Amino acid sequence: MHVLIVEDDPRILKFLKDALVSEGNTTSTASSLESAQTELSEATAPFEMVILDRMLVGNDGAKLIPEIKRRLPACGILVLSALSESSEKAQVLDLGADDYIAKPFTLQELTARIRSIERRIKSSVGGRLIRLGDLSLDLVSHRLSVGGKPIDLSQKEFQVFLMLAQEPGRVHSRFQLLDCVWNTQFDVESNVVEVTVNNLRRKLEASKAQAMILSKRGVGYWLET
Repeated sequence: MHVLIVEDDPRILKFLKDALVSEGNTTSTASSLESAQTELSEATAPFEMVILDRMLVGNDGAKLIPEIKRRLPACGILVLSALSESSEKAQVLDLGADDYIAKPFTLQELTARIRSIERRIKSSVGGRLIRLGDLSLDLVSHRLSVGGKPIDLSQKEFQVFLMLAQEPGRVHSRFQLLDCVWNTQFDVESNVVEVTVNNLRRKLEASKAQAMILSKRGVGYWLET
């Protein structure tokens, strides 16, 4: 798996990284909420799991959970925390985390929790597909297929298409797409949304897909199937 570790204690970070690599995983690391957001937005391959420290310096790691679920719906989330109260566990689970482990923990418990989340991810692949007519969007592998034939998408193209495909017919403004996909609302001079949508349209048209991305100037974009 490709795993993002978000932990501000260098010793625990090294422990987690070594444990994951020894199990055959690839890892990326972040020591703050801001650096984790950067990793999520700039990763060249989608993360399949995030191991998230609850108590980051100057911030609450739980704030990242909704963003992870929005960007990577199939991603597993394991929260680490020195807080062990039931209310703390319930809060992060309600936000969308898959599991919660209290510090201190053993390597045996950590790897068991990780394997448990990995099994749930793999066993629910069938429920991680969005099908719209001849389109099939795989939320685990981040692949879009038309009539069974894959379309090569960049990460940003996939994220934009996922937003549109989750609610066909719903209009998403340019600023909503900038916020969710590029983590900004204020780059008013940028044409990244327009360029990405145009690339998607060309790829859908080339594949003879039934779905179309429609738009209205000053309003936004939506998917029609």
